[in-house]
Amino acid sequence: MKNLYKLRENDIAKIISLDNKNHSKLRLAEMGLMPGVQVRMIKKTPFGGPVLIKINNYYLTLRKEDASFIFIIGD
Repeated sequence: MKNLYKLRENDIAKIISLDNKNHSKLRLAEMGLMPGVQVRMIKKTPFGGPVLIKINNYYLTLRKEDASFIFIIGD
C-alpha cells in the first residue's frame, strides 16, 4: 500500500485507511481525512518537510509523520 507522503505533486488519490496505531487519528478525522475521501497533492517541501494537500474544497498542511500514516489507492 502507498502512503499519502509518496504521492507526487498534482496527483489525486483516495484514502483507504489510517494507521490505527497513530495517536493523532482522531485529530486527522476531525480535519476531514477519513477513508473514502479524495485528496490531491498540491506541494511537497524538500528534505522531508510538510506537504500541502487539497481535500474537499480547502487546503491542508500535514507533517510528514502524519502523511505517512494515511494509506491511499491510485495516483
